[in-house]
Amino acid sequence: MRSMHLISVLFVLVASALTVCAQEVDIQPLIPCPPVPVLAKEILRVPKAASQKDENGGIIYMIMGNESWRRTDLEVKRGQSIEINAGGIVRWAPDGIEKIDVTPDGTRPPYRDGWNYYHFPFPEAGLGSLVMRIGKGIYPVGSQRVVEAEDDGFVEFMVNDDKLDDNSGYFSVKVKLNENSLANAHMAIKQN
Repeated sequence: MRSMHLISVLFVLVASALTVCAQEVDIQPLIPCPPVPVLAKEILRVPKAASQKDENGGIIYMIMGNESWRRTDLEVKRGQSIEINAGGIVRWAPDGIEKIDVTPDGTRPPYRDGWNYYHFPFPEAGLGSLVMRIGKGIYPVGSQRVVEAEDDGFVEFMVNDDKLDDNSGYFSVKVKLNENSLANAHMAIKQN
């Protein structure tokens, strides 16, 4: 009986010593894993928009009517001017009594007293219209607009609708960054 007790104590001591040794030794995996690059500006929460090049080499983004926010490759700084031109047709609802096939300008805004008014990305903009987000700022865009960014971030687009799964079609969107607008914004800040 005494020998069983001695063996148990010895086993506990050996197990403790092995645990301490394992903690002190840097154990490497059998197959080394390649390092994962960390890209500080990579945004994984917003998928990239589908895109194609036009005849002049410019990028046209396809903003699908049934998808939520889609990110472009364009990152802007606060104060930078962005020119947007869009076309195409989106059907923002199933057949009904209202106009449901719309251009990027959309149709009437949602009813203010409707239960879903605040479910729209930009409730004051037309139903089915094109809206843009940069950082925390959301802008009604429509077919054509020049916007001065109020925040830093990637340019993102979607259709102004509270229920996307019944939509179809897409908007073709071209974005032009005005590089001089950022320099002018910095000059104005320095002068004040």
